[in-house]
Amino acid sequence: MQENYLIFTIISVIVVILISLVFIIKNLQKTVVIREVDRAKEIEASKIKTIEEMIEIAARRNTSRNDLTVAILEVAKSCAFPAKVKGVAPKSAKVYLNFVLLIASHKNADAKLIAFMDAALKKTNPEYKSEIDLYETEGIHQRGNRV
Repeated sequence: MQENYLIFTIISVIVVILISLVFIIKNLQKTVVIREVDRAKEIEASKIKTIEEMIEIAARRNTSRNDLTVAILEVAKSCAFPAKVKGVAPKSAKVYLNFVLLIASHKNADAKLIAFMDAALKKTNPEYKSEIDLYETEGIHQRGNRV
């Protein structure tokens, strides 16, 4: 009779241990997936640059031509200009157009870089073609006067 109790106790302990292991393994899998998703979101958030950060890059006088190119690509890729309202650019578009002005008036921007910016921004923002041309022309005229 005691042998049956002993066998029953051993089997009960083994079952409890197995259930605990299964529970722990399932929780570990969920934790790993959640951490990977959080890490992916952090990486994506760090990649996305705001227009303000790109303007800071363009406003610095010691920014290299390569950094200006990266800033132009980033604005063209992830910083779309706001939609026009009844054919008129909203006030929030001024920030984006100032970026064009800063790049066009930058001392390290040459004709190729300005043409590249012109093409890239007009391709992603076709309704702003005239405004981009206007701010680009103004920036070129300000090249010598910019401090």
